Amino acid sequence: MSAAARRRIVMAQKKRWAEYKAQHAAPAKAKPQKRALSAEGRARIVAATKKRWAAFRKAQAAKAAPKRAAKKAAPPVAATAAAAPAAQ
Repeated sequence: MSAAARRRIVMAQKKRWAEYKAQHAAPAKAKPQKRALSAEGRARIVAATKKRWAAFRKAQAAKAAPKRAAKKAAPPVAATAAAAPAAQ
């Protein structure tokens, strides 16, 4: 098949598809408008977020506090120094 014949076939097929798509095209749907956030709404969200983070940090501090208090105390230095000469 010659290149010219092949080109005529391709162009005819494209023409048929263009006609078909024009007849069967669905109407384009309108995009819904984006909703705007008011300054008051944004301020409420910011305040709620800060409140949640404050509660979270308070809970984390409460969990960490008992671990620090649970450390064992070092033995008194005077008791170990006094025991060492007696052993000799």
